[in-house]
Amino acid sequence: MTETGRNNNIDLNQFNQVFFEECAEHLAEMEQILVSLGDVGPDEEQLNAIFRAAHSIKGGAGIFGFQDMTVVTHVLESLLDRIRNHEIPFSAAMVDLFLEAGDVISMQLAGHRDGAEVRQEAIDQIRVRLQQVIDSGAVVASVDVCNLDKPITENLGVHPESEVPATACQCFEMEFRPDPDIFKRGVRLESLFGELEELGELTVTAVLPAPPEFNEFDPETCACCWYLTLITTASEADIRDIFEFVAEEDQLKVQAIPVNAASGKAPDTAVTEGNCTSQSTCQADSEIVDTAIGRRAYDKNELAPGAFGRRTNEGESSIRVGVSKVDQLINQVGELVITQLMLAQTAGSLDPVVYENLHRSLLQLERNTRDLQQSVMSIRLVPISIVFSRFPRMVRELAAKLGKQVELKTIGDSTELDKGLIEKITDPLTHLVRNCMDHALEAPAARNAAGKDPVGTITLRASQVGGRIVIDVIDDGAGLNRTKILAKAAERGIPASDAMSDEEVWQLIFAPGFSTADAVTDISGRGVGMDVVLRNVQSMSGKVNIMSETGKGTRVTISLPLTLAILDGLSVAVGDEKFIIPLNSIIESLQPTAASMKSINGKNVVHVRGDYIPIIPLYELFNMKARVTDPEKGILVLIDVDGEKAAVLVDALLDEHQVVIKSIETNYRKVDGTAGATILGDGRVALILDVNSLLEMRKLQATDDRSN
Repeated sequence: MTETGRNNNIDLNQFNQVFFEECAEHLAEMEQILVSLGDVGPDEEQLNAIFRAAHSIKGGAGIFGFQDMTVVTHVLESLLDRIRNHEIPFSAAMVDLFLEAGDVISMQLAGHRDGAEVRQEAIDQIRVRLQQVIDSGAVVASVDVCNLDKPITENLGVHPESEVPATACQCFEMEFRPDPDIFKRGVRLESLFGELEELGELTVTAVLPAPPEFNEFDPETCACCWYLTLITTASEADIRDIFEFVAEEDQLKVQAIPVNAASGKAPDTAVTEGNCTSQSTCQADSEIVDTAIGRRAYDKNELAPGAFGRRTNEGESSIRVGVSKVDQLINQVGELVITQLMLAQTAGSLDPVVYENLHRSLLQLERNTRDLQQSVMSIRLVPISIVFSRFPRMVRELAAKLGKQVELKTIGDSTELDKGLIEKITDPLTHLVRNCMDHALEAPAARNAAGKDPVGTITLRASQVGGRIVIDVIDDGAGLNRTKILAKAAERGIPASDAMSDEEVWQLIFAPGFSTADAVTDISGRGVGMDVVLRNVQSMSGKVNIMSETGKGTRVTISLPLTLAILDGLSVAVGDEKFIIPLNSIIESLQPTAASMKSINGKNVVHVRGDYIPIIPLYELFNMKARVTDPEKGILVLIDVDGEKAAVLVDALLDEHQVVIKSIETNYRKVDGTAGATILGDGRVALILDVNSLLEMRKLQATDDRSN
């Protein structure tokens, strides 16, 4: 088999994931713009962005062989183009129609990507509804999809001869001179020509120059000039749109000619010397070949930058890398950090004068390792706008369903968070927003009666505070009902009393199955949402706080670590063991005096600048032997978690360094009070303390002591 024959078996399946990701991004962009419109029509820039998204999806689907996805996108693109050209006026009803079209395309995408079910009747219905707008300029709620073999206009009750103006056919002759590397960019010309053939009657001719010597022949280089004749009712702009991603302006010539003058052949000038962009000049004895040559020549290992292999004159700002590759890179850098720590510890026993150069080199290695580590970690950080962008449409649809008027505001969209956390935080935020819509925000009449703006507000706010990410979900609704929560807790047998503070009462709503809703709806009321929120956030070493004021609204604050892979920590000693305390939780460390020590309810506290801070002896929590049990002889490390302070009693402070977090559960089992483990420079394993969990363990211990 020849080399060319072997290349015939190469397909684009290896690039499908690229299309899936870019298609999802285009759909998300289109939805975001549409939801932001409200009842106001799009401006020119927004309309062009929606059109480009639809066109990109159609072009990519055609190139990658997903022809079924071009059915809806082609009609959608045509309608958007008519709106862009002011041939059809935009109406508010089109927003819902375009959103439904996006849902159908998303369904088709899921079918190819995940094997999900694809409902053909939904595809047929949205296609017909879009075509109806093109034909009559009006949006209808439903159409007859049971008889789609009839002309679309007949299904819609429109008589083709009387209602739809006929468009005269035109003939276009095209000269297409692609880049020699077009096949290496993953472009399939048969798909391109297939799109043209949908517009009318197409004739394609490829002019191939005299082939070079066999040892110089490169089957992956395009050496053809393509001449096409198209008889169609479409415009020149429609034709150029098809070539938008594969040709520069000077690579495609389009000329309208009389229909009866179409020859279907390459012009004589096409074969003159110097007139063909190829490895050698086109000659009079050029060979005419079938368009199937486009199927055999593209690089199986490379897809050029740009959407679906298109050319670009601008430098690309990003590349796509699989998450597994990034995780592997992070793990390898983590092992490098551990090795660097081992070298540093070994060199610590050597005379710094005699081994001055070695110590200097190790310091430089430490700086370089830290810089490399920070650079690699930044690869996993993605903006939280990826999550926030999912909610405008959900809020819009729920507001319509509940008969409420709601405005969604987002602040801090550019705040970056570890990709692993991004994926896990979506579900908790979804529950919180749904609860705001169903429970917190009042109906417009109730808000008017309370002297409020009838339009309720939900605010999603993200910010970075130290080494943690803080996400607030804020509403201006009625606030939590303390009396109702306590009554519901008593009904369910949950320990509660009127003496509890508001903060303690609010925490009751996180109990499994707890709900104050009077009725169960398909939105909420089953008592599973807030339980899911707390459980998911705690699994990410996070914490949830609630603040609420009757009649003013509620704020739910989620605090998460910036990343779950690496942290800056302080190593401390307790007995023969070493622990790591995250630096971002540490306020200071001190050795208390006898005068600063107090005892409240049998528990030691330390007085620091006006505050009485409870002491947490690590040796008691972990039931281990310690060299120091008297706080006056040990060291207190003051920690702060969202305004709550404690003093951790340790034997000694050891060192400050970055540590690589390893999962304990994967290799052993869950250990309360810890967020993982790390390997120190001497090869020993040290537990990383979870300060949130330490505070909870102290509270439980105090509660048990009181009950006893």
